[in-house]
Amino acid sequence: MNFKALLKPIRGFRLLAVLLTYALGAGLAQYLESVKSWPVLLGGAAFLVLAVLTFDYLRALREINDPRFRPAEQTPNEVRQMRLGLSAISATLLTVAATIVIGWMVRGQLWQGVSVLLLAFAAIGVAYALSSPFEKLAPIQPLLETVLVVVIPPALGYFLQLHTMHRFLTMVVLGTVPLYLAYGLLTQLIRFGQDQQKGITTTVTAIGWETAMVLHNALILLGYVLFALASLLGFPWILMWPVFLTLPLGLAEFWLMERVRRGYKPLWGVMKFALGSTILIPVYLLAFAFWIR
Repeated sequence: MNFKALLKPIRGFRLLAVLLTYALGAGLAQYLESVKSWPVLLGGAAFLVLAVLTFDYLRALREINDPRFRPAEQTPNEVRQMRLGLSAISATLLTVAATIVIGWMVRGQLWQGVSVLLLAFAAIGVAYALSSPFEKLAPIQPLLETVLVVVIPPALGYFLQLHTMHRFLTMVVLGTVPLYLAYGLLTQLIRFGQDQQKGITTTVTAIGWETAMVLHNALILLGYVLFALASLLGFPWILMWPVFLTLPLGLAEFWLMERVRRGYKPLWGVMKFALGSTILIPVYLLAFAFWIR
């Protein structure tokens, strides 16, 4: 069995984004009142990592059954071994994640708001895992991933500590959503030629590469507009202004994509770094500001 291939579903950037956005939501709870339970806080982080890994491995398990998603040189025996390994890892991760949730239930920490959030998380996660082979779900895969990574984790981090909604939670999440959607489009643009050749349906193959590039740039601008709008609607400027230190990175990404659209050689590595930094650094700065105040 190829153990390196078994690690392929793990996406370090996605897991880091999950942890940072979770810390953002928990930090908001700390900023508004205080962290009620540190064990629950740490358990929530562990649950999210395990759950996201479970969805990624279930997705890989679905893909291994489709010849378009696996290497052509893979033998039937290797496919069976991979299927067995992916199944075992998925089951293990799911069991540990479920154990954490059961612990919350036993200790009475699973109130109605968190329960609804976990059900939504599970439903969207399953849809994300199934979005690769099913053409009807494939075009919305970046949206599903965005909800899993930058919408639900901060909400879970917040509601595991506090039982009341606050408008700041929506404000800090909204700006990150279009930026992460742009990152999803970028990863699909990088694979566009290969996906088109194999007949794999993605958002980019569905709407076209040029439209995807324009949308990618529009989403970057929208992200910063939403951060600015949050400040105008009452979010403390003292907490928000560091986010705009990353605006040059966002504009650089905008320029690099426009350069590709005009026919120049793409600098995919530089673009992934620039856009990844544009997502993670604002989340980190906001989370840091919440935790130290």
